[in-house]
Amino acid sequence: MTTQTTLGRRAALAAVYVERYGLSIVFLCLAGLRLHRIITMGAAERAELEGSPLVGIIREIIWVQLYVYVGLLLLVGRRVTTPPQNFKDLVLPVVTTFFNLIYSAVHWFPAALKQNLCPVAWQAPSVAVGLFLNLLGIWIAIWGAIYLGRSFGVLIEVRQVVLDGAYRRMRHPMYAGYICLLAGFALANFSLAYFILVPLHVFLLLYRARLEETRLAAASPEYQAYCQRTGFIFPKFGG
Repeated sequence: MTTQTTLGRRAALAAVYVERYGLSIVFLCLAGLRLHRIITMGAAERAELEGSPLVGIIREIIWVQLYVYVGLLLLVGRRVTTPPQNFKDLVLPVVTTFFNLIYSAVHWFPAALKQNLCPVAWQAPSVAVGLFLNLLGIWIAIWGAIYLGRSFGVLIEVRQVVLDGAYRRMRHPMYAGYICLLAGFALANFSLAYFILVPLHVFLLLYRARLEETRLAAASPEYQAYCQRTGFIFPKFGG
C-alpha cells in the first residue's frame, strides 16, 4: 500500500490550470495589497513595522517586486510535460510558497518572541547587513527567474528544463536567493520568532528542491547528468 495518493489525470490537469490562472491572480492580488499598504500607511503603522520604519517599507517593496514577477511568470508559463503526480506535489510547494505570509503575523506573536536579542551597539549594523541580504537575495531570485522564464512554476511538475545562464553552475539559484533573503530577515529582526521561522522555511525550501529534482531526473536523463556537474544551492566550479 502506498503512502501517497496518486492524482488522476483530471485532477492533475485541474491543478495545472489552477496554478496558471488561480495562483497567478493570488500573487498579483498580494502585490496589490502590499502596495496599497505602502501608499496608505500612516505614521502609527510605520512605527509598528519590525526594525526601523524605512527598513520595513523597503521590505514591503521587495515583496511587491517578487509577487508581481511570480504572478506574471505563472500566467505565461510553458506547457507542463509532466503534471503533479501526487498530493505532496501540490501541498508541499503551496505551503512553502505561502509560508512567507506567516512573517506578516509576527507582530501578533508574544512580546518575548518579538524582542530584539541583538546588543544595542550591534543593532544598526545587523539591520544594515540584513537589508543588504534582503536586496541581494531578491535580485538573485529574480536573476534565476529571468533565466527560468516560462519554465517557472509553483507546483512540482516538469516543464522544459533550463540548464544555462543562472543555472549553469547551480541547480537552484532562485532558492539560493530566497535563503539569502530569509537570512537577511533573521539578521534585521534578530528575534526568537525569526530564528524559529527562518530555519523551518529554509528546510521546506530544501526539501521541495530535492523533490523537484526527483521529478526532473525521472523525466530527463540530461538532467541526471546535469546534477553531477553542478552545485545544489551553491555554484560548483570545475569538473
